[in-house]
Amino acid sequence: MLRPFLLLLVFVLPNLQGISAQGETQLYLFNITRTPDKLYHIYGPKFLSGFNPGGYTNQPFFTSAGDILVSVRKAGETQNDIWLLSPAAKKCKQLTSTKANEYSPQLRSTGDYYSVVRQVEGEPIDQQVFQFPIHGGTYESLTPDMKDIGYYGWVKPDDLALYRIEGQSNQLMSYNVQEHKSKRITTSIGRTLISDGKGGVYYIHKFSETYWYIKKYSETSTVIDIVAETPSKSEDFAIAPDGTFFMGKDQKLMYLSPEDHNTWKECGDLSVYGIQHISRMSVSPDGKQLALVASKE
Repeated sequence: MLRPFLLLLVFVLPNLQGISAQGETQLYLFNITRTPDKLYHIYGPKFLSGFNPGGYTNQPFFTSAGDILVSVRKAGETQNDIWLLSPAAKKCKQLTSTKANEYSPQLRSTGDYYSVVRQVEGEPIDQQVFQFPIHGGTYESLTPDMKDIGYYGWVKPDDLALYRIEGQSNQLMSYNVQEHKSKRITTSIGRTLISDGKGGVYYIHKFSETYWYIKKYSETSTVIDIVAETPSKSEDFAIAPDGTFFMGKDQKLMYLSPEDHNTWKECGDLSVYGIQHISRMSVSPDGKQLALVASKE
């Protein structure tokens, strides 16, 4: 049960169409502050998924305007669509309404399009990266020759890092959407792929059952560097503009600053808000807000 001081932002929305079998997830928004002694804290939580009780509200991505793209499914339905949440204005807008499921929305660098992982109609295992015009219009596949994409991240305006599903494992690949050229980088990765802003990509390497690491691959040097061991076996993280990493450890939010020499610190115990399992997250471009997803499992 949420404590009384948790601010609820309940949006009144029409029903969604359908989705698959993901469990219930809830979306929260926190403010981030850094003290003079360089410690991070979060405060002022807002509950953003009150419009979707029992449903799936997940995979948040901040726009430059402070809005949040999410993948949404109503409880008991079987269809994922992309929505745009505007917490400041307390508004929501449905962006897609197709016959296919759309996940992992991200805004492209030009701002004219957003991209998604889309399950192509009639082929449940056919997942490609598509782009949609932000103001509506014809959508298209950016990876027509790749049909096994689980997750992705933009590294450069035309370059993707792809999480490709292959048997019992998975692969990290680079892919150019103009030339349709790909290159295999490594295997056994997590689902979060974030650009370093210089042509490199951060990801989780599941080295063994015990040890997982945040690593960075540089396309220019083809070198893989270890950033730090994860505080728990989590594959979800976010990076603030100043290079600070945020990860969840059950109900605790952890952070790692560049100057901390691989030492994770606690940013807050979110069990006080009824949050037990932290998963997907995103930091706003100005570094002042963090959106995170909590699940029951």
